[in-house]
Amino acid sequence: MPTESETRYLNTHGWQKKMFEFQRQHPVAAISRAFSLIKDNLVTIIVFLFVGARSESFPFLWWIGGGFAFLLVMGVANWWRFQFRLENGELHIRSGIFVRKNLYLSKDRVQVIDITAGIIQRIFGLVRVDIQTAGSTSREAAIEATTLETAREINRLLRDEGVDVESDSEMDQYSESDIVRKFNLPPKELLIAASTSGSFGIAFSILATVFSQIEPLISESELYEFLFDRLPSQTDAVFFITVIVIFVVFAWLLSFFSTLFSYGNFTLTVKKSELVITRGVFEKKRVTVPYNRIQAIHVSEGMIRQPLGYASVHLESAGYGDEAGTGSIVLYPLIRREEILQFLNSVVPAYRNEMEGEVLPARSLRRYIFRSTFLITAVVVPLYFWLDLNNWIWLIPALAVFWGWLKYHDAAIGWRDDSYVLRSRGLSKSTAFVNRNRIQDITLSQSPFQRLRELCTLTVYVASGDRGKSFSVRDLEIDTGKKLLDMVKIEKGPEEHSEPFEASTRKIGLPGWA
Repeated sequence: MPTESETRYLNTHGWQKKMFEFQRQHPVAAISRAFSLIKDNLVTIIVFLFVGARSESFPFLWWIGGGFAFLLVMGVANWWRFQFRLENGELHIRSGIFVRKNLYLSKDRVQVIDITAGIIQRIFGLVRVDIQTAGSTSREAAIEATTLETAREINRLLRDEGVDVESDSEMDQYSESDIVRKFNLPPKELLIAASTSGSFGIAFSILATVFSQIEPLISESELYEFLFDRLPSQTDAVFFITVIVIFVVFAWLLSFFSTLFSYGNFTLTVKKSELVITRGVFEKKRVTVPYNRIQAIHVSEGMIRQPLGYASVHLESAGYGDEAGTGSIVLYPLIRREEILQFLNSVVPAYRNEMEGEVLPARSLRRYIFRSTFLITAVVVPLYFWLDLNNWIWLIPALAVFWGWLKYHDAAIGWRDDSYVLRSRGLSKSTAFVNRNRIQDITLSQSPFQRLRELCTLTVYVASGDRGKSFSVRDLEIDTGKKLLDMVKIEKGPEEHSEPFEASTRKIGLPGWA
């Protein structure tokens, strides 16, 4: 039965009683669910294709056809068993094929309702509803395909407000009085972001897998001989290099267009109480993040983007979870390094921090170089002697030495009584801004080798999605690590404030973009 407020709403708006009775999603949700299952099991499917295509006795096509039919049946079963209704101020969702699950989302716990339209939903004029609460992730309360009218009513009854929706007919319908500022990604930056995307390796592996499946067909069609005859120099080496170049170009094109379509129409809307991020050319995606759920900001400078002076800005959000269970969200996909602090001041001023920091001691360098070169050198040395390789192979360990030095050079940490800046490098250079009141845990660890050198590793944990997020700086001075640990454990008053780097000879300015 509807509550008194819901009854008044029915009388005022004349909405049908079916909102308070169990109903199913639109049948197209079965197709959407089947595609989701395929995406979630993509690695298994690729391995299956790679292995199965090479077995002459394996009924490959039958298994592939049966596998996709099974996924479609599972999608239909998920759609049939999924029901939802509003009752007593709560959204009640029943789901599960074999194990019946009941999820209750109360009005008081609902923080954000995102209404978006993916490719499949847009074809049929439908939308997807993601409901985020303080204690659950969005995918636990996702209605994959329903009408816009139903989505509006769910939003109004659970949040008592209008809806911001991404659809072809209604884009970015915000109350102008609630908007503080808007940021759009210019076409030039979008093209640079697509050209320098870090997804090139993923695209290359996908192409290699696809090629492994069609290679027998290419051999039977004599395409190799056709290409070989038209090369300017008919040698195996030239042919091999040409194939690699073609693969690299196609992988780059796949990465380019993937990023272009993902971040096309990018808009960051800064509202009084939350941030709204919308992006996508064909599949519209929208993420709403309340300010009180932002846990950290980190800036990533990729290997290609850093020399060009560009970076991407990410945020970590507590309670938000996507399909991978992560709370890491791209706040802005590409920005010039010298504009980052001004951008943070406009969007998340609480995380716009500049402070003095400390780089690593000189004795940490050998540890960084050792970790970067040990495994590579252990592989190159036997290969060089066993296979009688060219001396150019020694460039690989030399590059590993440089990579170790670069990781050492980029590592730094800075702190004040209320905030921290941690800088490190994996494949990309990462600068994390963490406020002290957002730290969930901080750990100080030492390996036996670090103990001999009086070094340590400091790791800061914040809430993010289902799994949390950590930021580390390795091979710090042990005294610096202990000081940081004590700062978190002990509440300091204003009279106890002291300059942490007054006696240090390794002071630098962080984040270091000035």
